Amino acid sequence: MQNCYKKDCYEINEHLKIHYSHGVREANSTLNFLHYDTDLIIEYYQKGDASIHIEGNIYNIYEGDIVILNPDELHVTMYNPDTYIEKIVLHIGDLIFQRFGVEKNVFLDTISNKIKGKGNLILSKSVKELGIDRNLEKCLSYAKENTLESRILLTCKTIEVLAKLSKLVEVSDNISNHIATSNANVNDIIDYINRHITEEITLDTLAKRFHFSKYYIAHLFKDYVGVSPYDYLIMRRLYNCNNLIRSNHTVKEACFMVGFNNYSNFYRLYKKHFKITPLEFKEQIKSE
Repeated sequence: MQNCYKKDCYEINEHLKIHYSHGVREANSTLNFLHYDTDLIIEYYQKGDASIHIEGNIYNIYEGDIVILNPDELHVTMYNPDTYIEKIVLHIGDLIFQRFGVEKNVFLDTISNKIKGKGNLILSKSVKELGIDRNLEKCLSYAKENTLESRILLTCKTIEVLAKLSKLVEVSDNISNHIATSNANVNDIIDYINRHITEEITLDTLAKRFHFSKYYIAHLFKDYVGVSPYDYLIMRRLYNCNNLIRSNHTVKEACFMVGFNNYSNFYRLYKKHFKITPLEFKEQIKSE
């Protein structure tokens, strides 16, 4: 058994990346933090188990399962200490189909239209029955070959995976809701925060709105989301800010549009979370 955790990364093109992670995760790894990605993420757990918090819902993941993560779904994965993990992860951009002469595709639309935090887990039984496990293992094999032919085949195999997953989501709404551990009060609080993201929201605000003590709300939110309501609000605003910067808004415009009232405070929080300044992020976008 390997005694460290490694990630092998293969960038196939600007719209498709594949990662192969393997090894033993350390307890309280710094990689475990609430975040979301700008791509569609498909995680296939070849070995090991974990749990994942997605928008207030908790899923237990076991060997052979697949997790689907849409862009904008805040999540954090929790690993048991000394657990050996092997997983294949696809990062799929929404412009992957441009190479085939189309802007969007029904496969992505079907998956992306599901409710946040709902239907994220595909059980190993369905994965094996549809041969998605073999598809993803083939994707990794093509990535390792790293030839023109293998990159083309990998793109086609990825689209095949998307087609199979979209059928699963389409024929069974919220396919894995019964597998998730959730709390209706937490889901209501998340929904409230997301709908009032630009407003001033504190524990006192939430306690008054939902008729619970602020200490109870803080404890409940930490259990199901993985962070405090304040941290969730800040991270949601920061990621919304990045989306606005990508849409050619200035950093200051984005700062105030997402609900920050103090630019200096926003700047400090941004650098603390992303490890770079918002201006450096804007320069990265320009270079891309």
